[in-house]
Amino acid sequence: MTFQAQLTQRISPLSSNKMARTVKTVSGAIAVITLSAACATHQQPDASVSDNDLLQQAKSASAQESVGTALENTVAIESASITGAGTPSLLALGTSQQRKRALKVLAEKSIRKDNPGNYTVVRGDTLWDISERFLSRPWLWPEIWHVNPQIENPHLIYPGDRISLTYVDGRPQLKLIRASSQPGSPISNFPLDAVKQFLIEPKVVTGSELKSAPYVVSTEDDRLIASIGNHIYARGDLSESRYSIFRPGDTLIDPDTNEVLGHEAIHVSKASVIKAGDPTKLVITNNNRETLVGDRLMQNSKDMDLNFQPRTADIDKTGKIISLFDAISRAGQNQVVALNLGTQDGIQTGDVLSVVSDDRLVRDVISGKKNDWVNIEGEKAGVVMVFSTFERVSYALVMKSNRTINLYDRVGAGAF
Repeated sequence: MTFQAQLTQRISPLSSNKMARTVKTVSGAIAVITLSAACATHQQPDASVSDNDLLQQAKSASAQESVGTALENTVAIESASITGAGTPSLLALGTSQQRKRALKVLAEKSIRKDNPGNYTVVRGDTLWDISERFLSRPWLWPEIWHVNPQIENPHLIYPGDRISLTYVDGRPQLKLIRASSQPGSPISNFPLDAVKQFLIEPKVVTGSELKSAPYVVSTEDDRLIASIGNHIYARGDLSESRYSIFRPGDTLIDPDTNEVLGHEAIHVSKASVIKAGDPTKLVITNNNRETLVGDRLMQNSKDMDLNFQPRTADIDKTGKIISLFDAISRAGQNQVVALNLGTQDGIQTGDVLSVVSDDRLVRDVISGKKNDWVNIEGEKAGVVMVFSTFERVSYALVMKSNRTINLYDRVGAGAF
């Protein structure tokens, strides 16, 4: 029996429409399922069909046949696709048009049964929080967002505005109903304070860049620390008028290859030159932390652009959490983690990745067998969103945690 025939047998009829399912195998390992009439009416396949079962069938010998390209609305099988280091994300496969359709279907499947139908925005809300009221996968809100051309800047949401869930031709849409007045500033896309508190200007630099950077040699009146308004003295090539001050942080090492990916440079403060020389005299104009002797000076960075929207990551590689900010071995919601994935891997700001705990090898002391070891597969731990990227490293904010997120947990763009 072919995979297509097996699949047809296992799917229940949807209303009076016959559902056409086309399977396209990629390297004999990945299947992309195409829904036609069923997706158009926003009906669901039989819940008894396991996505993991379908994926295993797709990997079997009977699934090696290619039965054509995807036709209309493609939806990726939600599988545990980040359990293997070499397994790509199903959503990362196919053409950009197919992926867009797949994400739209996935967003439609994510409508919460307990959604409020309508919600009035209040001060302190974030777009992520609001989307989570309607969707189990809040980062997919742009896929069903209705842009009203009659509203100026419809992507800006203010306290007092109303978000409404409606259905058009059987398909869900989130609509913005603008309040009569717009008090204050628009709401942010995610909790900005959680980011600004720890890394206003994150940097990942090479060892040579850190070593060659100018450094603080003394503080005003030989104080142990310096803050806003205090003078500091620095040595090195200081040809600019303004600088950001950083403190050497952790060395970021790939846990699989032991390769040095870079060195954290933690933002401390900002300073302006008062008098050039050796040493150069500066005054601290802004501080995130107290400045210490030995801190490094680098050119002012542009403020991070935090006005981005969450998006499903489009990468075919998995990574790991390699560092936790202000934590020893565990992190939770609204804490920051560093990943061994960067721009060279296709990571972008706003990318949402799922987190899966590492597998555990435990010894069975009950069976009585010698050296009886059992592998316990990792479980879904939460969701992180990338907010700052570098060539080989990125920083992400923990947006949701089902359990404690640990150092070396895996991240990927697989099933959420």
